[in-house]
Amino acid sequence: MTRSGRGRHRRLAAAALVWAAAAGADPGAARDAAAGARGVALEDALPGSPDGRGIYERVLENRFRAYEQTSRLVSGDRGGAEQESRLHMTWQSFRDGDGRPSSGVLSKSLVKYTHPFDLRYSGYLIQNNAGRPNDQFVYLASSRRIRRVNLRSEAVFGTDFTFEDVLPRELEEATYQRLPDEVVQGAACYVVDVAPTPESDSQYSRFVVAVEKVHFVPIRTRYWDERGVEVKELLADPARIQEFDGVFIPMVLTMRNLQLDTYTSLHVEALRANPALEPTTFDLRRLETH
Repeated sequence: MTRSGRGRHRRLAAAALVWAAAAGADPGAARDAAAGARGVALEDALPGSPDGRGIYERVLENRFRAYEQTSRLVSGDRGGAEQESRLHMTWQSFRDGDGRPSSGVLSKSLVKYTHPFDLRYSGYLIQNNAGRPNDQFVYLASSRRIRRVNLRSEAVFGTDFTFEDVLPRELEEATYQRLPDEVVQGAACYVVDVAPTPESDSQYSRFVVAVEKVHFVPIRTRYWDERGVEVKELLADPARIQEFDGVFIPMVLTMRNLQLDTYTSLHVEALRANPALEPTTFDLRRLETH
């Protein structure tokens, strides 16, 4: 199936997204972060000898309570053709002070497209639930209809990301095994083999994450499908890691599809860290707002 032939609802997923969220800040902070990452040896940055779960838990702790983000996605292929889309995302954690979900809800995300023109005002709303399937809704401005859908393994239209790739993960969704440390893109990294649980309904059998030791930011993720074939690789430049309100995030993420020889780069252009959101921010009717 060609990229343009994918269903229109597949246009309506992207976010950070993953790794979830990131944005521009002081260039000097980025240089300092990169220098720190390169200066760390392979010895553990965590006290003791952390296991895979402990390392990945630190990855997920490097997260805002809430954020608003504007992103640009640029997709290309080996022929040099490129296409661009832009979106605005609002995300909020609904865990309490002890990390427990509030009323069974872990987090909520609202995404609205601003470009291209035929996607403008379209978007999706997702509620990430604890112990039960997520609630996911798509709104198409062209039809002015809201539909309940299942987007987890759907390709984001015109990109190499799927919804699963960009949805912030929860610790309970996988098991973790620490692998030997590596130096990746000049940065000392922990390496964790992540195996999604059957309950997570993942499209992957495993993915291996290289986590730079200074800020616990994943800078390389390799993905294997259910047949055990490596299908994709996600890279973040450690020199582009920046700090927002104590959270460290990469400004640019690039996903490469190893089967199709295509790529998509996600550029974060603006971000508000931990804004005070209105209680109605994630109401379903917000999807219809123009």
